[in-house]
Amino acid sequence: MDKPDHIINIHGHLHPSDDIDALVREWEAHNVRRFCCLCLGGPFAAANGGGYLSADDVLPWMRKYPEMILGFADMDLGKTPSPASEVERRKEQGFTGLKFMLPAYPYNDERYFHLYETAEKLQMPIVFHTGYVSSPREDVRALDIDTLRMYPGCFDRIARAFPRLTLIGAHLGLPFADVAQCMAEFHPHVYFDISGGSGRKPHLAKLKRALAPFHGADWDDPEENRAIPLFEKILFATDNPPVAVWIAASLEILDYLHIPAAVRELFWWKTAARLLRID
Repeated sequence: MDKPDHIINIHGHLHPSDDIDALVREWEAHNVRRFCCLCLGGPFAAANGGGYLSADDVLPWMRKYPEMILGFADMDLGKTPSPASEVERRKEQGFTGLKFMLPAYPYNDERYFHLYETAEKLQMPIVFHTGYVSSPREDVRALDIDTLRMYPGCFDRIARAFPRLTLIGAHLGLPFADVAQCMAEFHPHVYFDISGGSGRKPHLAKLKRALAPFHGADWDDPEENRAIPLFEKILFATDNPPVAVWIAASLEILDYLHIPAAVRELFWWKTAARLLRID
């Protein structure tokens, strides 16, 4: 099918080396209407030798391109998590949502509940890294990365405790895609994106294997091809690669899984527009 004429990118990043003015023009050329910039602090932040812009770095670009760049501010999920007042401060600055990554405790630990409560009250969606994460630097031991703390099954307790909070899991929770799908199917406010792996064939192969219906199924029957209703809860995202890479990758996945046109529109932009309260 043809490329979409509307796109909302629910999960992308900006880097110190980026020509952001040129990127905005590139996004517009590919019919991107909103770019949700997930800010990264701590070891990922440019100020600490990482390769990503933090919330403070992104703030002036949000103000320059308010109709394009929506900021998702990072929170400290370490041993002493950010206070609720930090969520409130970022909301006052104009941030749309929050980004969670590298927690010291599992996402569903009660030591983060004050952040969820405040985000729910302020109607700020949270994008969580779920599943495996590559290390941003060599001293991996110091980072104390644990994939199981970012297990998509953690959403179950959070979604039950905060039923009006929008939870968006990145990367379909790989390698726990089956659990991610269950969370999206049974919790009304749980969603996922399928970005990752730089949009290359190995990542697409993992997605195809994880999302394809059972052997002998009718791929055009949504009761047998569960990917069809699931894509009502999956959102377009790029992570780091250029948008053109993930448009092509997404089209390959959508075609492979026999996703119909009406559901594709939900994937490309309609579901995200509803979650972000965009007219």
